[in-house]
Amino acid sequence: MVERVQYALATNVSKPENKGTGRAKVTDYLITTSFQKGQSLVRRTFEDFEWVQGQLVEERMGIIVPVLPIKKPTNNKDKFSEEFIKERQEGLDRFLQRIIHHSELVDAPCLLPFFTANPADWETAKANATKNEVVDEDDDEDPNSIKIDAHAAMHTPSQEKKRGPLGKWFAAKRDQWALQKKNLILEETPAEAKKFGDLHTYADHLEVCTRILSEDYEQMLGSYSSMAEKYQTMGAAFTQMWGEHELSTTNSSQLYQTLGQTWAKISKRIEGRMASGKRHFATPVDDLIMDVMALKAALTKRKTAVYNYTKQLQEGRNLQEQMDKIRQSADFTGQQDKYYQLEKDIRRSDLKVEEMRKQCEMVTSRLTRDIDRFRMEWHERMRQILEDFHKQQIEFLQQQSMEFSSALSALSTLDTGRSDLSTGPPAPVAKTEIHMSYSTGGAKPVVGSSIPVDNGVSFPEVAPPPASAPPPPPPLSPDPSKSFEDTKSLDSVVLENSTSEDDDFGAMGGEIKLSEKSGAVMTSL
Repeated sequence: MVERVQYALATNVSKPENKGTGRAKVTDYLITTSFQKGQSLVRRTFEDFEWVQGQLVEERMGIIVPVLPIKKPTNNKDKFSEEFIKERQEGLDRFLQRIIHHSELVDAPCLLPFFTANPADWETAKANATKNEVVDEDDDEDPNSIKIDAHAAMHTPSQEKKRGPLGKWFAAKRDQWALQKKNLILEETPAEAKKFGDLHTYADHLEVCTRILSEDYEQMLGSYSSMAEKYQTMGAAFTQMWGEHELSTTNSSQLYQTLGQTWAKISKRIEGRMASGKRHFATPVDDLIMDVMALKAALTKRKTAVYNYTKQLQEGRNLQEQMDKIRQSADFTGQQDKYYQLEKDIRRSDLKVEEMRKQCEMVTSRLTRDIDRFRMEWHERMRQILEDFHKQQIEFLQQQSMEFSSALSALSTLDTGRSDLSTGPPAPVAKTEIHMSYSTGGAKPVVGSSIPVDNGVSFPEVAPPPASAPPPPPPLSPDPSKSFEDTKSLDSVVLENSTSEDDDFGAMGGEIKLSEKSGAVMTSL
């Protein structure tokens, strides 16, 4: 009695660890897998996942095998950063979840050692693994073999993006030209040719549309970042306005503090929306793009199988033509040895043709079934992504509306009357300073410190500073009966310029200090 092969019921990727140093440094992950008869814990590297993905493509040719997340970040220095490793861990977990929940992939032979083998047995399993190829032949020994690059298994996003319209047209025609060179016509029915040609067009269409979503949303995230920075700077400007100007001694001094707190909270909310958008929209949409690439890879595998079958069938016909010529020739007796050899070659060719025909039928049948599953699952995932995005966007805009509305009461009136003197010491006030940084690139506001902001937490009211009598204004014109030196109501004023060392030109800085010799009063912008 043959024991039924175990297959994974649940799996999880967790606890990444960096091992080794220098170029030998790698990251492996703990894979916890549950079976009907127990549980297994193993550690696997990204290269191990790549091996399994490649084996699944060969063992289950025609099935749309999920694609792995990117192996390296854009900046290679971030390869072992905590953020990138976390993102890749989540991507690997999604890869395995789709594998074990796919009815035609979960029982693939390569998965059991991947989930259960110890390090030594795992290396042995990889070394002894045999690939189920469509044709078991060495193309290098056949000078008449044709090597085509019809959609080249699977193109990475960057490679696809580099192709212009002319390059894509040549890529689509390359396999057709190769077949015409050998006078080959793919052995498929007109209905199959149209069906799978339309599927290639469908996959290209999905890829283009989904890439537009991904790229445009990346630009939106960039604008969010700029908005968050500007809201923070403007909120700090309101706070500075409250702390330095005459309204600090009026009952309306709370106006600028309220605005500063409101705009700073909005800045924090925008930053939170950026992080949420990347996690719940940008990353899932990129996964959908990778699924489209997996569909194109499966279509290419099926086309390769049909091409190899067509080529083998044509080679058998050529052998039959040679044997017919010998049979009809006058020197048949002298070519009997060659004739018998051709008979053997034709028998071997017929066996290969039959094997490839069955393989083509199996691949076509698998792909036809899996495309129906792909369409339903792909569009359902897109629907869920868009539903979550719209809900989060509505919540974000409602929160922004509430924040802006909270400042309307303070903005309704402006009371310029003086407030009563406070009986106690003034409450501490969080103060944000703004400095102007000048360089060859122009002036830029720099926020020195930020007022405390806690989303969802109300801010305590800060009492305005006590009122004080304004200083007497200086005389508008000197008394003509006195000399200029005697009529000066103020001591001599020294104007100091502060220069910035942020460039090589010694540009003027943003501070002007006015100091009175007697009062030593300083004012800074």
